[in-house]
Amino acid sequence: MYGGPDAIAPPRVRVGASVVAAAVAGLSIAGAFGQGAIGSIAYVAALCLAALVILLVAIVHPRQARAWRLVGGGVTIWAVGGFLVTLQLDAGFDSIPSLLISICYTLGYLPLLLGLAELCDPQLRARRFTNVVDGVLLFLVFYAVLWLTVVEPVVVGGSLPKLDRAFGAVYPAGDLAVVMLAVRIVTSRAARRRVGVLLFAGAVLAAVADIALLALYLHNPEGSYPFTDLFYLVGMGALALAAVWSLLPTPPPVPAGAVSSRRLALMVAVSSLLPPVVLAAILLFTDREVSLAPVAAWILLAVGAAVMRHVASVKELERSHQQSVWLASHDLTTDMLYRSAFLHEVAEGSLRERSGTVVVLEALNLDELRDEQGYEAVDHVISTMATRLRAAMGNGGSAVMARLAHDQLAVFMRSTDLASGRQLAAALQRSLAAGVAWGDVMLELPAVVGVAQADGAVIDGLAGVRRAVEAVRLGRAHGAGFVAIDADLTGSPDAVDSLDYPTFPQSIAHSLN
Repeated sequence: MYGGPDAIAPPRVRVGASVVAAAVAGLSIAGAFGQGAIGSIAYVAALCLAALVILLVAIVHPRQARAWRLVGGGVTIWAVGGFLVTLQLDAGFDSIPSLLISICYTLGYLPLLLGLAELCDPQLRARRFTNVVDGVLLFLVFYAVLWLTVVEPVVVGGSLPKLDRAFGAVYPAGDLAVVMLAVRIVTSRAARRRVGVLLFAGAVLAAVADIALLALYLHNPEGSYPFTDLFYLVGMGALALAAVWSLLPTPPPVPAGAVSSRRLALMVAVSSLLPPVVLAAILLFTDREVSLAPVAAWILLAVGAAVMRHVASVKELERSHQQSVWLASHDLTTDMLYRSAFLHEVAEGSLRERSGTVVVLEALNLDELRDEQGYEAVDHVISTMATRLRAAMGNGGSAVMARLAHDQLAVFMRSTDLASGRQLAAALQRSLAAGVAWGDVMLELPAVVGVAQADGAVIDGLAGVRRAVEAVRLGRAHGAGFVAIDADLTGSPDAVDSLDYPTFPQSIAHSLN
């Protein structure tokens, strides 16, 4: 099974998905075709259920909590809009302005686009802002085309207010932008295929519902269209199902769809040409006049989004470079430097910068732990030791930390006081004596610590590391809980002092039974 001890069990996820699917299907049918108060209540309940499911997933999701919280926030705003519509049309609250409802539905797209942008790349998060700007650009393109070709030339008896006509194109355009981000999630393979397909299906159903509703509304604003409601509610339910299925343990990483990503970026760039082409065709081949004010507003927004896209690309290129450098020099389990980067760090600088105290921590019995509990338990032990090493360091802002080997961690403190190394080693061993929980098992943290001094001249930082490692080797014979101090700057590396801590529990020297 993939994932660690915090992963949700697949049977529980399947049961939850089945329950959600049945509940959403029942409420969607009742909300779309129900008459009177029952239909209105079911309509709002279906939206609230979808929002609630997504937000509950965000609470327990081990990796994508922020992304699903944003998606759930967008669906929640739409649920509020649906509640306001029900109050206005079915409960007789005519004082609720239509503008408030339109703004509510429009605002729901912002967190939804942000959440889907995070789902496009939940690991490195290198293209999150660019994905958002791409969605905004697509939204502007689709809105301009729909407004120019569908909404603007259609007026039912001249009675449809301009504000309603302007907002009429917002929802289909937003849905189509969501569809494009869902396509990016599927093609990038950043999520499980089932999750991506459900997100795409939900976005397509919502887009079909809003486009059909726009066309029908422009034809007859007073009509009732249950099938568009059904498509919309089922689409929101598909988003909720995608959230539930995302709780499955994370699959192994797969190569990113680089070709697909490039094609999508090219599509975004080319699509920005559609509105001016449509506008030119209207002016050249038809007698219809087009108001300059909305066209100017669209051009201003499109240029602003394009500038943001360029700035975002430059910044993300810089961040990607920095992240690549970080990944090349750091161990992901402990967030510490690799051995080569650590040795380079302690060897650089002036004489004073190469002086300090070296503390090396070696975890014992990792092979036995791996055989009994698996590699994940070993990573958990090493990660815990790294965390407690940082805690023992306190405010050691100038310290350099590293993972020298699979079982060795090291700290180089820019301090010539050997006492600080002794204190750190003692505090570290005391913290390790408490062990760590791994699921229902309590794991011990047996370790040996070696301390050496570097004065930058007789013994530089690299020599200090070698002597600390040698001290660990000599202290290994004494067992877990031992601290070896190499206090001789000029003599043999065999000159090792020891510190005994009788308060340690006896079990720390033993591996797991």
